Amino acid sequence: MNDAVAESLELLSERVGDPKPMIYARLFERHPETEALFVMDKGGHVRGQMLSMVFEALLDGGERLAGLIGIERMNHMGYGVPDEAFDNFYALVMETVREALGAAWTEAMEAGWRARLAALSAAAPA
Repeated sequence: MNDAVAESLELLSERVGDPKPMIYARLFERHPETEALFVMDKGGHVRGQMLSMVFEALLDGGERLAGLIGIERMNHMGYGVPDEAFDNFYALVMETVREALGAAWTEAMEAGWRARLAALSAAAPA
């Protein structure tokens, strides 16, 4: 089975290597209040771990990780992460991947990402 989300993430890795700086730059641009939450993450390890979990959830489709996503929502509330920043993070990742891939981004990727985001949202509602 062809997984357009997985394909897009593989292309991203080939083209940019570590997408963490691009993704978090976009997060901090959209939600400047979140940058202060990473003040102790000097080496970027927390950001890397978080992004790894996001990629795992995207590749899983939310089926296996739905409970974990719900728990992380509550954890992030405790850290003061605005609901909007948490809720839109997966879409923000998609936008970053789409922008990085440029002309290599396909309609199948767009449809695959949209379906995956909807599944994740349904699996771990607000």
